[in-house]
Amino acid sequence: MIEVNAHTDEDILAIKASGKLSKEDLDDLKPALNKFITASDDPHLIMILEDFGGWQETAAFWKDLQLDAEYIGYFDRIAVVGDKKWQEWGTKLVDPITKEEMQFFPIDQAGSAWEWLKQNHN
Repeated sequence: MIEVNAHTDEDILAIKASGKLSKEDLDDLKPALNKFITASDDPHLIMILEDFGGWQETAAFWKDLQLDAEYIGYFDRIAVVGDKKWQEWGTKLVDPITKEEMQFFPIDQAGSAWEWLKQNHN
């Protein structure tokens, strides 16, 4: 399941993913991403992965990779908040290959993630 909440006054898009994601979940996310990056001059993203169990099927995983590739470069900063070690490792692995600044925060430090996104905000 994916929940989307745009904090347009702060130029922050919050995405919360939980459970196992389906291709349909990711298809539903694309219009929200398009609307947000079109409306924001300085877009930031926070991804909250709480009780995230991965993807329901291979098609969902591939759709996720396609979305990642399509939206690389649109966000200035991306905060990943999660409760599993592999999420931290994944963030560190992807960080050097993207234009965006990325940082991982444990779930109990979600407030710090929000503060980090707001730093040096234009």
